[in-house]
Amino acid sequence: MMAHHQQPLLVLMEDELIHTDDHPFCSNDLTCPCHRDPALLAAVNEAVEQGLMTQSEATLMIEGKTL
Repeated sequence: MMAHHQQPLLVLMEDELIHTDDHPFCSNDLTCPCHRDPALLAAVNEAVEQGLMTQSEATLMIEGKTL
């Protein structure tokens, strides 16, 4: 009788989490509704108005790019 050796199954996790509290805007899909969400945009605008980020940083954030 032949012994069959099974290799462990390797599962690659390719789908990354794209929306989190720290990163509410995704970078994978610029057509995603997160880029037009009034509440998210208002929060970014508020941060700009409070001087917590520059307009350039706000643009990068909305585009889902790392600050």
